Amino acid sequence: MFPPLAKSDYFAKDPMRVVDVVMRGLSGPVKVNGEAYNSVMPPLAQLTDDEVANITTYVLNSWGNPGGRVTKGQVAKARVQPGGPTVAQH
Repeated sequence: MFPPLAKSDYFAKDPMRVVDVVMRGLSGPVKVNGEAYNSVMPPLAQLTDDEVANITTYVLNSWGNPGGRVTKGQVAKARVQPGGPTVAQH
């Protein structure tokens, strides 16, 4: 029903997608690991930049994902970008 976080090719292609999904949510069709999904994740806009950075870094380094780090500054920059960092790529 929901796209997997484990070994997610969706996030491996662009780690900032995690930031985008956490802050802005995700709805509509998306393909993850070759499977099509069409569900809704509401935005978690109430989270601070530091919280989003910590969640994102955790996701990127868990469940067989490739790793990486997202900083509070990167989240702050993404938050003010119109439409988000990767909205056009969903």
